[in-house]
Amino acid sequence: MLISKYEGSRSFQTGTPGKQRPQFAMKKSPLAGDYFDEMDHRKREAIHAVLAELAAAGVVEVTWPRFQEGRQVEKVYLNFDAIPRAYELAGLVPRAERIYRLRQVLAPLASHPWEWVRGWWAGVNAALGERKTAGLDLEDLDGYEELVKVLLALPELEDSTPERVFSQRVLGDSKAFEQRVKKRLLAILKSYSPEEYETDAEYLDSVGLTDNPKMVLVAGPFTFRVGGTAVDVGELPGGVGLAAHTVRVMEITAVTAPWVLLVENLTSYYQVVQGVSELAVPSREREGDRDLAIPAGLVVYTGGFPHRGVQLFLRRLQDYRESPGTTARPPVYHWGDLDYGGIRICEYIHRNLIPDLQPYLMDVTTYTRYLPAGIPFGDEYAARLRHLAEDPAYAPWHPLLQAMLEHRKWVEQESMGPGATPPVLPP
Repeated sequence: MLISKYEGSRSFQTGTPGKQRPQFAMKKSPLAGDYFDEMDHRKREAIHAVLAELAAAGVVEVTWPRFQEGRQVEKVYLNFDAIPRAYELAGLVPRAERIYRLRQVLAPLASHPWEWVRGWWAGVNAALGERKTAGLDLEDLDGYEELVKVLLALPELEDSTPERVFSQRVLGDSKAFEQRVKKRLLAILKSYSPEEYETDAEYLDSVGLTDNPKMVLVAGPFTFRVGGTAVDVGELPGGVGLAAHTVRVMEITAVTAPWVLLVENLTSYYQVVQGVSELAVPSREREGDRDLAIPAGLVVYTGGFPHRGVQLFLRRLQDYRESPGTTARPPVYHWGDLDYGGIRICEYIHRNLIPDLQPYLMDVTTYTRYLPAGIPFGDEYAARLRHLAEDPAYAPWHPLLQAMLEHRKWVEQESMGPGATPPVLPP
């Protein structure tokens, strides 16, 4: 009890004894029930005996009310000079020592290659340096040793790696990551990751971990080569699912599609692939006052925030589009939900993967048309939209965001259907 009070005091945090010693009043202490038990005075006698022993050893000082000395304790004080002895008698490792050990465990993260990990370490290390716990469990050094091993191993992952495979490789136990590290890692990611994701799976995929390997789903007229083998995906009506390893070693050699469409949701992706000839993505060319309808193009499923395999495919596609020998550079569109997540996904791809990406069916006209099928949202969601509406980086989206805030509804991509009539884009 006295040690806990000391560890929560200003004296502990500064390492310098203050004017007031750690203390407790017997009447208000957890011992009061036994101490004042009128049915069994032996409890009081036992407490007196222990306090007398501690006082004789110089660990505590006991005060008594006037005329009650030896009969009823008033207060008990912990002597600063005897704190090491108090820890020894209690069989406890001093908190300062536990904090020091934890700082040593976390020290390798100071030079971590990822800025957000170094940011987390810096904040935690500073708090521990002030003898604060920073929300960490000082009793679980082994758990933080495993967390450090995981954080140090993550930058080495090239492709999305199944959690159990990673756990076996790094921690020597296929279930150790899920049971002992995953929750802590997610908490750090959600507070310090440079990107805000929608799901735990997306947070984990951002650092290269997945519950199961994910394929890259793509359909439409393009050709790639692996080694000496050429594959024409346009010959496959339903498209293909490419493993991340295939994407890593492949080279896109031709894209004969006049446009590329990235689709956020799986249902919409399959609808587009099955009825792609009905989906007329507007071209930048115009013939009089009539928009030219473009035939079937290349369709890629992003699955919300694109996982690492999709990101790699889009980089391969962008490399092809930017290569000097490429004469045809098909425009790339993104079609997703008209909501907080859909807007952020489109911007994420635009900022990180496809600099000339254009939104498709993600404007005020489309939103107004499908508003009757919209889903209402509350104040918390509105606050998130308002944050984007005040962010200059999302200026092109501000009209749509304002419309959503006015009507308090968001629109699912699936409610629009694959044959939705596109808005007229500017030339």
